[in-house]
Amino acid sequence: MSMLKYAMQWAAAATLCASLSPAMAASTPAAPPFLDVLVSQYASCVRPAYHQAKLLVQDGTGRYQIDVKGEAYTVELQERMGFSLQAGIGGPVAAVVKLDRPPKGQFEEQARWRERWLRDVAERSGVALDERSLAGGARLLAVNKSEIKGNYVGQSLLIDPARQLFIDMAWPNTLDIYRGPDGLRHVREVQDDVWQRLLSCPPPA
Repeated sequence: MSMLKYAMQWAAAATLCASLSPAMAASTPAAPPFLDVLVSQYASCVRPAYHQAKLLVQDGTGRYQIDVKGEAYTVELQERMGFSLQAGIGGPVAAVVKLDRPPKGQFEEQARWRERWLRDVAERSGVALDERSLAGGARLLAVNKSEIKGNYVGQSLLIDPARQLFIDMAWPNTLDIYRGPDGLRHVREVQDDVWQRLLSCPPPA
């Protein structure tokens, strides 16, 4: 087949396809996803004491399994974004943050299992679970070690039913202030400081 004849057939096929395709309606830019907006706001609210780094984005669905006293539960994720918070620009990591939103209709069930898991961690660690009630029905749960050791010094979970949101916070054993005699007190001070900055952020419009 000559190149000219091939080109003519290609053009005819393209014209036919165009005639069969529905006209594209004018579209308006979609609003950015909720977690994108929230993470961006958090990045501003934590400055200058902390700096957001190592942003993790998970598109679509995901899942992971937790075990509580021999019972297994699969946590389904509809959206997840995570990031680390450095103490200052280029400083050590003060917190590892994960923001999760479950599939529609699964929030209450997931909240129960996530809380059960954290209570089990506290029980096995021989420490008390710290519970705080916040505005809008949100609750903040935290488990801290009784001594400074290992890779992490604590774990926190914000359960926010109004926004159908979980914020999971792991606290690495990376700050020098944890090494001294007042290490445990400094752990709570850093946690309170980070949470206060995050929760002071205005809600996304």
